[in-house]
Amino acid sequence: MTGHVPARWRTAGWRAGGPLAALLLCLAGTAQAQAQSSTPSTQPVQPGVNSGALDALKPTPARPRPAPQHRPAQPTARPKNAAKPTPAALPVPPKPPARPPAVPTVPPAIAAIPPAVAVPVQRPPDPPPVVVAADAPGEASPAPGGVRVTFGAGRADLNAATDAAIRSFVRPLRDSEQPINVLAYAAGSADDPSTPRRLSLARALAARAVLINEGVASTRIYVRALGAASGDGPADRVDLSANAPGAPSAPAPAAKP
Repeated sequence: MTGHVPARWRTAGWRAGGPLAALLLCLAGTAQAQAQSSTPSTQPVQPGVNSGALDALKPTPARPRPAPQHRPAQPTARPKNAAKPTPAALPVPPKPPARPPAVPTVPPAIAAIPPAVAVPVQRPPDPPPVVVAADAPGEASPAPGGVRVTFGAGRADLNAATDAAIRSFVRPLRDSEQPINVLAYAAGSADDPSTPRRLSLARALAARAVLINEGVASTRIYVRALGAASGDGPADRVDLSANAPGAPSAPAPAAKP
């Protein structure tokens, strides 16, 4: 048997507490109806209301929240990566003057000189042969600082007289360091300068061979084949002269106009 709960109570319970409150009201009404049915009475049964259930449906008053307390601001922690404050720059003391290097009182030891190595010396080449022709025209005469020898036209060989004159000139100079100049000339035309130049070179080499055979080093002999630029002297000739050590060689004579 289910107790009767007025509709306005159920509506009030539903609004106040939702489905759970309405269920409690129904249970309270049922329990009251059962109690009244067990007690005989001639008066009509009135629906009862559980006041405790209604009190439970009342909303709980909200508790007042305490006022927020103002705490003193905590100092913020400095991050680990924050740069440290740079102290004020201090004046840098001047550097002391550099000391001069110490001078040793004892001279350093001299390194041992290695023993001399024997180097094979190559035998100098044989001097060129001197060609002396008995029928070769030519003669010898003194010249400034040396000797002058002449040749026949188109010939480059020496005779006995010119060969002896060159040897007599160079023998006093054999052991000195004086350079010897050999200036050779040959007759020719301006249209063909190569022919007299080649002939003058052959005559200069003939005189050079005599000098080398007398023991003069080839490094002391300066040969110049001047061809037809014979100047004021004979066209077919060789002039030999000696200069002091370090003196310039004799200049070549100017060509005839």
